[in-house]
Amino acid sequence: MNRSEHDNNPEETTKTSSKRGFFYYFDIFYRVSKALIIFFIVTLLVGGSLGAGAAIGYFASLVHSSEIPEYEEMEAQIDDFVLKSTMYYAGGEVISDVRSDLIRTPVDLDNISPTVVDAIVATEDEYFFEHNGIVPKAVARALVQDLTSSSSSSGGSTLTQQLIKQQLVGNEVSHSRKANEILLAMRLENYMSKEDILQAYLNISPFGRNNKGQNIAGVQEAAQGIFGVAAADLSLPQAAFIAGLPQSPIVYSPYTQTGEVKEDQSAGLERKNEVLFRMYREGYIAENEYNEAVNYDLSQDFIPKADNQQDSRSYVYDLALEESRELLMQQFAEADDLTMEDLNGDTDLYNQYFEQADSALINGGYKVYTTIDRDLHNSVEQVVKEQADSLGSERSYTWKDADGVSHTDTMPIQVSGSVIDNATGKVLAFIGGRDYKDSNYNRAFDSERSPGSIIKPLATYGPALDTGLITPATIVPDTDVSITLPTGKVYEPTNAIRTTNRWMTAREALTVSQNIPTIKIYNELVKQVNPVSYMTKMGIGEDVIPAEDYVANPATAIGGVSGGAAPVDLISAFSTIANNGTHVDPYVIEKIENSAGEAIYQHEQAKNQVWSPQTNFLLLDILRGVHTEGTARGTISQLNFNSDWISKTGTSGTSDKVNDIWYVGSTPNITFGTWIGYDNQVISLEDEFGQSPSLRNRNFWAKVVNQMYTVRPELLGAGKQFQQPSNIVQRSVLTQTGMLPGTVNLPNGGTRSVSDDTFTEYFNTAHLPKPTAYDFALGATDAELSEFWNAVETSDSNDDQESEGSDDAEEPSPPSNREETPENDENESKPTDDSSNNNNGSSNNNSDKETENDEKEKKPDEEETKPPDPPEEKPEDKDPEEEEPPKDNDNEEKPDEEVQKPESDSGNNE
Repeated sequence: MNRSEHDNNPEETTKTSSKRGFFYYFDIFYRVSKALIIFFIVTLLVGGSLGAGAAIGYFASLVHSSEIPEYEEMEAQIDDFVLKSTMYYAGGEVISDVRSDLIRTPVDLDNISPTVVDAIVATEDEYFFEHNGIVPKAVARALVQDLTSSSSSSGGSTLTQQLIKQQLVGNEVSHSRKANEILLAMRLENYMSKEDILQAYLNISPFGRNNKGQNIAGVQEAAQGIFGVAAADLSLPQAAFIAGLPQSPIVYSPYTQTGEVKEDQSAGLERKNEVLFRMYREGYIAENEYNEAVNYDLSQDFIPKADNQQDSRSYVYDLALEESRELLMQQFAEADDLTMEDLNGDTDLYNQYFEQADSALINGGYKVYTTIDRDLHNSVEQVVKEQADSLGSERSYTWKDADGVSHTDTMPIQVSGSVIDNATGKVLAFIGGRDYKDSNYNRAFDSERSPGSIIKPLATYGPALDTGLITPATIVPDTDVSITLPTGKVYEPTNAIRTTNRWMTAREALTVSQNIPTIKIYNELVKQVNPVSYMTKMGIGEDVIPAEDYVANPATAIGGVSGGAAPVDLISAFSTIANNGTHVDPYVIEKIENSAGEAIYQHEQAKNQVWSPQTNFLLLDILRGVHTEGTARGTISQLNFNSDWISKTGTSGTSDKVNDIWYVGSTPNITFGTWIGYDNQVISLEDEFGQSPSLRNRNFWAKVVNQMYTVRPELLGAGKQFQQPSNIVQRSVLTQTGMLPGTVNLPNGGTRSVSDDTFTEYFNTAHLPKPTAYDFALGATDAELSEFWNAVETSDSNDDQESEGSDDAEEPSPPSNREETPENDENESKPTDDSSNNNNGSSNNNSDKETENDEKEKKPDEEETKPPDPPEEKPEDKDPEEEEPPKDNDNEEKPDEEVQKPESDSGNNE
């Protein structure tokens, strides 16, 4: 066809071109779109698979290093929440809950109001009863918010996850922690029922503060500490308020840290309304219940502030906590095949077990039962409160620091002591100090003070009687003595007043607490036995007085030791005499129970027979005279009841300073002792209020005993008597020698028959008196013995002359234990200048200065051995350069009991 022909058909050509263009481009669009859709679908599938794989891989990488616990382990960790531990008096009264950052009282789900359960579920996890530990869409939502760094957060944790976070994985903000939380929550749901999970959550979650300002956890503490009701008795608005607290416990809590109700409670009340709305939305409450609860004024239900009296710190609280912690440390160490010696020798190890025991005690729900009798202890503390100022004045002392700058500090007089059951060792009451608020230092258990003359019957007379070295009738000269120490120095002990130059019995020497006779007995005793063997059995170990001190330091006999014993230990040692010679270790913790009520510790009595009952009877019979004829005369007469008392006074210090005053007394039931002094031993106890320190202490002791008798008369042993054992007999012995009449072989080869006045004394049948020997007087020098026997010989010769009818013969006066010389108060022994520091570094020399003058009662068939009359008081020489606290009562009138001062020993006193 030619061009003209083509041009002659324009309509046909136009229609064909239009039709091809539409379908052509539609087809192209369709094909391209299909390819793109397929491409995007493939890409999405591939990308999704890769993303899912990456997500799974990332999740696996987060948890791969975590150990998946067994169910039993998980359950134990879930149930291992903080429990409130409590300490109790002997009668079951609460001392206090153990202080903790969080207090909690667990309760079964059956004892929690169902309204609380509904409120918690509606607020914290509306799908709780449907999910298997997690809600996937909530997890995804939380993940997106995290990846986009969204400022809003809708939450994503179920109750199960919250429980896992609190008990297993902690609050660390990390993907790893969250991944483990999810994994463990799903695992926990496979093993624990929903009810068990709810119960654990309600017992573990924090709920802010209570009306005492304490941090609380668990719905039971919340109900009681906010509304004063049990968890089972909460009303709807109360339950809603509590259910809202876990989200932000401190913000929503109605109380401040001191227990005051907040002025602005709106945050917690608005949160309560939000909880009520969610309960209404989820169908747990009806509309009318919702409206009524929203409009209820809940602030009227908040209980007012309460003083946290039960948790108040005190000497009893501190002691019970310390003793029980140490017992738990010991148990934990033994479980690891360690001893307390191992711990004490390694500071890091000690601290490790200390923290373990402390944490267990604070958080473990233990019950600690003590031996402390609440009423008895409170009565003792009441007298301390009333009488502390009468014990002595507050005193000042000046000291210089390393730069030579002078400082002046002021210090009150302190007091301590304890009441111990003789037969069991129970510490029934104690005195930690004059006021816990001023000083929480427990002097009864923690201070180490020189024992003074309290040690005399324990370290000297008891062992000497037990070994047969002495009998109560043994004669000991109260005459000057010099003892050469292993160091080569010379020790010359003295008495508080002066040397009497009397030959007295061992009974009298202990009754009036004479130093020189005591040291003479002791000096012979250590040649036979080391008293450490006796003292250790009485609880005064080598950590208090080293074994070598007993031999190297004769001043140990009168309390001049380099260390010192805690009052409770010294009083316990003395209780040996009141317990027939058997020492029972003192203790405070009777039993410890765990949260399940199982006794994990029960005290087992530890006792030692120190010496025979016969020895003990002789010793206690001597100590009966201390308060009738000796250094404590008049003290027992102040009591409102009668009992068979034994007692001993004690004083320690130097020639110009008194550091410690003691008085210990025992009935057949209990032993009670008191100590007074200043914490800083630079300060001296002084005469005040017209009384010596010793008299003030004894008067205080008597007031305490009377108050104890008012509260617990049955404990004190009123009317009871110490029993005399078998094999104790009475014998008449010579007044001059303390032995039987007999023929004495003299050093010159002659003999002498000795016969004189007699007196009756108690004896152990194992150590009956023997015929008089030449060296009958323990500790007498050869010169003294020669003088005595020469006098006896002359006397006998004169008797012969009289028998021959000579009227002009004059009888000489040999040294006699009946010579009237001053009766001393308890005495202080002081070494000479060149031996002032020989007592293993100690400068303590001890004196008991409390004797009032009285004549001894005569025993049947006994010639009176009369205590000496007091000498005129001599002014004590003072070193003008010696600093000494001023005396406030120099011009006060002296009481009937004249205060005696140690007499200067010719410039040789320390």
